[in-house]
Amino acid sequence: MTAKSAILEQCAELGWQAAVVPMARRAEAIERIAGLHRKGELDDAFYQEYLAPMFAEPLPETLTPRSLILVAVPDRPARMHFTLDGETFEVLTAPGYLRAPDPRPSAVIAEILKPFGRSIAPASAPLKTLGTMSGFSRYGRNNISYVPGLGSFTALAGFISDLECDDAAAQTQEALARCASCGACRAACPTGAIGDDRFLLHAERCITFWNEKEPSVPFPDWIDSRWHSALFGCLHCQRVCPENRPHLRQYFEGPAFDEATTRLLLAGATKEQIPPEVAPSLEAWRLMDLLAYLPRNLGAVLRAERLRREGGKMERGERR
Repeated sequence: MTAKSAILEQCAELGWQAAVVPMARRAEAIERIAGLHRKGELDDAFYQEYLAPMFAEPLPETLTPRSLILVAVPDRPARMHFTLDGETFEVLTAPGYLRAPDPRPSAVIAEILKPFGRSIAPASAPLKTLGTMSGFSRYGRNNISYVPGLGSFTALAGFISDLECDDAAAQTQEALARCASCGACRAACPTGAIGDDRFLLHAERCITFWNEKEPSVPFPDWIDSRWHSALFGCLHCQRVCPENRPHLRQYFEGPAFDEATTRLLLAGATKEQIPPEVAPSLEAWRLMDLLAYLPRNLGAVLRAERLRREGGKMERGERR
């Protein structure tokens, strides 16, 4: 068995998808994105904040880069509950933020390669573009990566390796065939980020772009309070996508926080101010390192939930 076949087979046994592609594909993917920026098709602020720093990171010196290993692990939104003013609210977070895959792909791939005398290092690369250029995944109309059999609810991981790879040249990026006749995500996107004018997402209008910003950055006035759907990320387009139908209503169940804890988090509590009995839940879900974001992000989601409840009550009253 070759190292590549061992990776593919053992990842499949875990329910994962994997691919090994030539190292040259990284430069091709970066150039493809940089070309869009030069043409003015990518918002400059988005490009400079999210993409340019990643492209500038040096390659690891601990190995000779020969290939890139892509791994897609099934992921799901995380669901938590917060209580405020006597009401309990369900709060979701998009996949990839609060829960690390178990087992970790890095440990699995490193262990597979050990008998072959090969190793890995974290890859600083545009994984979505790499995947679609390699036939590993497809772009949805929402510009999210879809992996066959897993939909868009995946955690993507990438590793640079000294494993040889002689695959063919890069393929043309392809979109999901269903997207040609389906406008569900475009209709569901409240901000117009999925436009009629082009396939490329207007990323600067995506709510995800704004709820990932530093906590001191407020949401712009043009974002309606009712549009927030997740603590981090956004779920509007993924929840209506037919490709995700088999994976909907599958969650990682997170903790429930009482009124006192919810108010503490909304007030901007620091690590030192978190009660000892609450800290383990926050740490287990990576929230301890995201405390500074909660007054803005959690506050926005709870306001949105309240507005939706009030709207539902008014609608039921009108029907009567």
